[in-house]
Amino acid sequence: MREVRLESKTPFCLFRIQSLKMSDIPSELYHNILRRVPADALLRFRAVCKEWRRLIDDPSFIRSHADNQISTTTLLIRNSNGTRVYSLSLDSLNNINDAHQVIDVMSERALYFIGLYEIPCLPMASCNGLMLHTYYEIKEDWVLLNPFTREYHVLPAEPNFQHTRLLGNGLGYDSASDDYKVVRIDELLLHGEIEYQTSVYSLKTESWKIIEECPPCEFRMPGPSKGVYLNGALHWRLRNFVITLNLATEGYHKVPMPPKLGKPFKTRLDSLGGCLVLSYYYKKKRIDGWLMKDCGVEKYWVKLFSFGELASVGAKGRLRPIAYIQSKGQVFLKHDCGFFILDIVNNSAKKVTIDGLPKRFSCQIFPGSFIPLDDSYAYACEVRSSVGTKRKRKKTSKRCKHSVTITDV
Repeated sequence: MREVRLESKTPFCLFRIQSLKMSDIPSELYHNILRRVPADALLRFRAVCKEWRRLIDDPSFIRSHADNQISTTTLLIRNSNGTRVYSLSLDSLNNINDAHQVIDVMSERALYFIGLYEIPCLPMASCNGLMLHTYYEIKEDWVLLNPFTREYHVLPAEPNFQHTRLLGNGLGYDSASDDYKVVRIDELLLHGEIEYQTSVYSLKTESWKIIEECPPCEFRMPGPSKGVYLNGALHWRLRNFVITLNLATEGYHKVPMPPKLGKPFKTRLDSLGGCLVLSYYYKKKRIDGWLMKDCGVEKYWVKLFSFGELASVGAKGRLRPIAYIQSKGQVFLKHDCGFFILDIVNNSAKKVTIDGLPKRFSCQIFPGSFIPLDDSYAYACEVRSSVGTKRKRKKTSKRCKHSVTITDV
């Protein structure tokens, strides 16, 4: 029996095995450990032995691994022209009181070789390591993309979309049918009246359908709105409330907004750390973040953070919450080319500057996953694939050291 000597440097890896026979390790133990390991480490661990490779490639393990990445702190960073992405772990900032640190930043290769000329500005509609790549202006094909495996899947066009105006979209997972679904909400004019149409694309059946349910109110936004996925539902922020679409029942619901302490000029809705967070922006003053508590049938909002009253921050409209690490009581916000860390327990803030990043970038928290987008997904679902998708050879990303400066604000 092959002996294994494995020592992982990743902070997520919870084990260290030295000179052990594989037969000495219960399969339930390393299965439970491996599903908590980030995808980039799993890619290396596939080379440990055939048993681990079979486990990591198993569809049930891939689903289990994706479920355990909901609280990931991996930050995906896009350069200004969308041709290159980087990634880093916010957990690598071990001590916010340490003014000077060094962290690893993964420099990913350009994406054009897999058929996409650029990746849009982040954040994008996403779910479990998959992204929805849409073209609003020119109405070309929509594409599902897995940046980690570099696989993509082109969605077929539907004639029903030719005379409609796109209002909203989203990507989510329906656990009841083990299926990833793309949703689009369109406005159309019928007999002189405006009506709304909700279309759902199933990755399992590779087809679109129009559902009977429509948004419960006027779904008007300044531009196409990206749905926020969380716990089997997509969420969209409207003017006075949040609407949700349950992907299993395909039914809409309305959720009241949290209380406003003034007149906000801007609002945002995000999924942070496995929680739904709505942010109010008050002109020249502060940002208030509200977290939704879900207690079964009852849903209510509690205030998570308040950030402002600081002249050094500058235009607060360019602040954006990007991560909530519940175990540390920290909220990360992006501002221009830097970041802020809010300690919501001690009500303090630190400014974080990471050298070597692009001068202009966009970002979002994004877990890596092995969810396939080629024929293997349809095979796992016992559905024959007929839509053209491409799978390209994987290459190792480049890991670089970047210095970090943390200062008081």
